Amino acid sequence: MSSLSAGVHYDSTRALDFGSLPRTYASALHLLSLLPTNRDVTALFEMPKPKDGEGAPVDFNSLAIPEVVAWMARAGYKDISKDLAPLKCIHIAGTKGKGSVSAFATAILVEQVSAGNAAVGRVGTYLSPHVVSVRERISLDGQPISRELFTKYVFALWARLSEAAAAADPADENPYGAHSKPFYFRFLTLLAFHVFLQEGVRSAVVECGIGGEYDATNILPASSVTAAVVTRLGIDHVAMLGRTLEEIAWHKAGVFKDGVAAFTLQQGALEAELDGKDSPPGESKQDREAALEVLRTRAAEKKAQLYEIPAETVARWDGVPDAALPGTFQKYNMALAAAAAEHHIRTVGTKDGKKLNATEAPFDPANMPKASFAALAKATLRGRCETIIDNSSATSSAVKYLVDGAHTADSLGEVARYFVAQSGVNEASSRRILLFSVRDRSPGDLVRALVSGTHRSFVLVREVLQELDADFEE
Repeated sequence: MSSLSAGVHYDSTRALDFGSLPRTYASALHLLSLLPTNRDVTALFEMPKPKDGEGAPVDFNSLAIPEVVAWMARAGYKDISKDLAPLKCIHIAGTKGKGSVSAFATAILVEQVSAGNAAVGRVGTYLSPHVVSVRERISLDGQPISRELFTKYVFALWARLSEAAAAADPADENPYGAHSKPFYFRFLTLLAFHVFLQEGVRSAVVECGIGGEYDATNILPASSVTAAVVTRLGIDHVAMLGRTLEEIAWHKAGVFKDGVAAFTLQQGALEAELDGKDSPPGESKQDREAALEVLRTRAAEKKAQLYEIPAETVARWDGVPDAALPGTFQKYNMALAAAAAEHHIRTVGTKDGKKLNATEAPFDPANMPKASFAALAKATLRGRCETIIDNSSATSSAVKYLVDGAHTADSLGEVARYFVAQSGVNEASSRRILLFSVRDRSPGDLVRALVSGTHRSFVLVREVLQELDADFEE
């Protein structure tokens, strides 16, 4: 078959009249809808593994990078190191805060361009997932790609992959079908790199999807990465990454590269900031310290220089008042983003006419440049403590929605604390609704984290939580 995605089911019999398909944004979305979803792929890790020709279980993780490299070749990028050479990227992995760190780093780079730092060049950003529009995943100069450009490049990439499939398998009667394309996330990853290269992006912020070592974005060669980042770790995607913080840290550290600076927070020390709050299962101070040791070991193995930003230093920092991305926990993401972005700026060129030392790394956010501080205040990201007020009802009080993509117990606890902090006495008569992500997680664990984070005297019915857990297990 022409598909390179092992284990994923494609319907190769479904005909697609690509030539007559209108070149519209709706048609581009239709093409994407034909691809296997990310859930189709993650589900493979939850089932018994198929056997290879020698009777051994197929390791889907180990197939990932070779497959993405092969897809890139079909898209016309046969020499990854050479073809991606124009890009200089900040590569971000982690469990919590990846999107926020990406948004903060992007804002700093865009601010540099606005200030006349030509060395930074055009800025591209690749994020996942999206909240409202798929175009949120690919940004140019801090703004989601336009519908027109998105449509143009989806059709261009689809055509390239189809033509390559036809050349590889002349017997394929439907090379323009979805079966000759990678699944959804990989297609968008190829699309992002294609857009960046075609649109002249110089500096890119690239967020991993899941993990790091085997993530599709990790085809980036060391020569195209200026800084690798691992944000706060947590227990998530256990079927793919493992059930302990140490196993997960191993995967996340896969973005470390030879000769490239790597940045992380001192994970164990962050427990001091929890102010006595209960740690989620498997995420104790000891677990975090063990995970940090894994990051250090992996950095040494990969010959990357790991810079650890002391959590105590960030805790003493006042943060950025009235930032568009609110929450006291965001100052840790801000510090991490600022450290990586400033290193990127030093690496790609000059600033204020002075050649910068690429080996220096800032550790104290209190001393960051004013331009970076201003950029952090303006950074935005959909679905991160986002407040939406509905005044549509003429007969009742306004409804305030707090929308957040929190999907782990620890993250939801932080969001709950922010939610309560925003519920002032003057809003006693208004309705406040918190929306968050539940899919593929235990509702009982998330409800417990939500209640714990409110610090209020709620009366919980144990049977309700048990019923939630039982429903999830079914």
